[in-house]
Amino acid sequence: MTALLLDHFYKIDTLESTDGGLTAQVTFDAAHPIFQGHFPDMPVVPGVCETQMVGEVLSKALGTDLVLKTAATIKFLSVVDPIKTPKINMILTYTKTENTYAVSAQYKWEETVFFKLKGTYA
Repeated sequence: MTALLLDHFYKIDTLESTDGGLTAQVTFDAAHPIFQGHFPDMPVVPGVCETQMVGEVLSKALGTDLVLKTAATIKFLSVVDPIKTPKINMILTYTKTENTYAVSAQYKWEETVFFKLKGTYA
């Protein structure tokens, strides 16, 4: 998977493997041009970018190119404003079956949960 957003839209500050998962802290580039259209004077991280980031971080951590094949659940629970919340913690758990990964992902900062995803990557 070519990382479309990594090192441009966001950067990975920390990336740690856990038993059956990983955690990452990422920082958004609040000056990225995408926020000029989404939305001027009130930047919001687009949901499509939040979804793309799961695959990019998982691919980087596992050292293999992965793309989202199925999404059973995607929930946008709170708006991510990169000015007010420039960093988020990503918590991913996964299980591997043959060439696919069943993934659960969550983005949060402090007590606020912004995003949840359950899906399959291959």
